Amino acid sequence: MDNKEKKFLALEERMALAEKSQAVSSEAAVSQVQRFAGIHAGDIFCGNDDVMAMNELTGEFWDHPSVDINTYHGFCESFFLAKNHDNPLCVPSSMDTSEELFMPAKPVWGIRMNNATVLLGLTLLDHAKGRMKSRDVYHCMRMTLEQYQDALMDLMLQRGERRNPFTMTPDFFQEIWKMCLKGYDVSKPLADVLADFLRQYIAGWKEFDRLEHILRCMEALSCYLEQEGAGEVLPQAEADRRQQDPYGYYFALACAYPDDVPDPGSEGLAKGTVRSRVFLPERDYSEEALLALAAKAPSREFRELLEKNISGERLGNAMGKLNSAVILLYMLWVEPYLSIWKDGSMKDIFSKLLSNGIAAAEKDRQN
Repeated sequence: MDNKEKKFLALEERMALAEKSQAVSSEAAVSQVQRFAGIHAGDIFCGNDDVMAMNELTGEFWDHPSVDINTYHGFCESFFLAKNHDNPLCVPSSMDTSEELFMPAKPVWGIRMNNATVLLGLTLLDHAKGRMKSRDVYHCMRMTLEQYQDALMDLMLQRGERRNPFTMTPDFFQEIWKMCLKGYDVSKPLADVLADFLRQYIAGWKEFDRLEHILRCMEALSCYLEQEGAGEVLPQAEADRRQQDPYGYYFALACAYPDDVPDPGSEGLAKGTVRSRVFLPERDYSEEALLALAAKAPSREFRELLEKNISGERLGNAMGKLNSAVILLYMLWVEPYLSIWKDGSMKDIFSKLLSNGIAAAEKDRQN
């Protein structure tokens, strides 16, 4: 940004922004992003549970020569490696089949990347809400989305011949952000932006968790029938109901989905509250695979309940919410920090993949 474009704020305006923990100038925003990019990756996480959860997802790449866990931008390389490992279609030779990545009920980059990206978003939201100790992360996450995007643009424009963690072109990011954030209020603080994306993700995730709940109840019924009452110990009255009518008991449980996931952006929520609870399990969510499970249901009621929740349009809309949120999180808090794409040979391919995914989710996102 040149001097002609700089906006100088009055002292009162600067103090008001500082009180909100927003950047008081474009230079301050750039400095905050630089400090954030350079923090140790371990400072992102909320204790050992977060570290172990991320290790299970991307840990196999932490020892790769291109990954540096001493910096956040270096740690982001593990996401890139995991994405490419799980999605071999993201290479030029497979361009013609890239649309398979955006099947209606398939996570955009697979289950692992879905869960890792959501875990990262949840930890950053804890920082943004002041639930963690790192002030560098807190202040970076408290600036507005527009300030954050402008800071990334400035850093990329300043890169020049110097070594810098930001290697993608500003034009590429502007194109992607324009697609991803169409109609979004860029004056919102990043804390609110993160919360919005994660709420959108959880809204879609609940449709799949509802299916998992029904399937868990079916499995519990099968175990009960096979073991003749062995297993879970229940209060006597509940145990009597199960013994008298096991099919009715477990069907009633299946119908009573426990919608108990707290809003990750709510005030007063303890850090680390929402984590693996909202991960997607390893399952084929195609309509054909789920209908095959419904055909094996232990009763007509269970089968009809599953079929009601397996509607292709319903799951497609839900996966659209998941994929849109994951793409937004990745393109704002992972991709800008990667020191890759040096020759630009894959930019057009990545752009096409994102365009396909965003187009598939656009109808539901507008709703």
